[in-house]
Amino acid sequence: MIGFSFRQLEYFVAAAEHGSISAAARARHVSQPSVSLAISQLEDTLGERLFRRQVSRGLDLTPAGQRLLGRARDILNLAATMYLVRDGQQALRGQLTLVCFQDLGPYYAPRLLAGFRAQYPLVKVTLFETDLAGVHRSLSAGKAELALTYELGLDPLAERTVLDQLPPYALLPADHPLAAQAEVSLRDLSHECLILQDIAQTREYFLSLFWSQDLYPMAQQCAQTFEMQRGLVAHGYGVALSCTRPVGDQSYDGKAIACRPVREHLTPQRVVLAQSTAMRPSQGAEAFMGWAAVDALSRSS
Repeated sequence: MIGFSFRQLEYFVAAAEHGSISAAARARHVSQPSVSLAISQLEDTLGERLFRRQVSRGLDLTPAGQRLLGRARDILNLAATMYLVRDGQQALRGQLTLVCFQDLGPYYAPRLLAGFRAQYPLVKVTLFETDLAGVHRSLSAGKAELALTYELGLDPLAERTVLDQLPPYALLPADHPLAAQAEVSLRDLSHECLILQDIAQTREYFLSLFWSQDLYPMAQQCAQTFEMQRGLVAHGYGVALSCTRPVGDQSYDGKAIACRPVREHLTPQRVVLAQSTAMRPSQGAEAFMGWAAVDALSRSS
């Protein structure tokens, strides 16, 4: 008879989600040896290696590990349905992993997480932030149950709730001649130095807006972060396009930025909360999806 513990499965799932023993240990507030031992015991019990351990990349799931990840989550979610009875009502318990596109997370995740915790305080949510490609990898590999992301490039089979729609807009130095216009054309922007975030899919998306109009920006400068992009624009280094817009049109050092609508009709980017297709949604994931839908409806009304 094969025997394993819920703790071993919990540490295995944490290591798969975080990609390293040390990060899993920090997330579960235990020592690294505790996580390593639990995974080794689980591998011995199953007779399978669950991870490839690579110095440069941390932990990668083996095919056996990929198969176990979904089943382990199912077992842990089933255990979580053993509710605590509190004040005569059933309280939802369990673990939930949410991955966010790094440019969108700050605008939506804090409010959603705070509201969800107020309703379901016994569900522990683990939050990750990464680029669009990382979001898609996490969902497809089952490393995250839910993703807060743009719909761009999302698996068409993934269940999703639309949270918002964001049309692209232009960012300009406050004293730029184009800032005097009520709206700005892509043709005019194509003659400027275009500052792009050097993030897979994000970079290609904004360039594709020009390509769709048979336009090719004359000069390009890459920035690693949204904050650096805005700072470069504010100081006159170039212009940019974005969909997300922080409150207060200025850079980190207080320099003003002019934000203008784009004259051409461009399809808005939809912000979605999507489910992984690699697993059955847990009750925690379903509850979070429901809460996000209610929040989106309340904000649009």
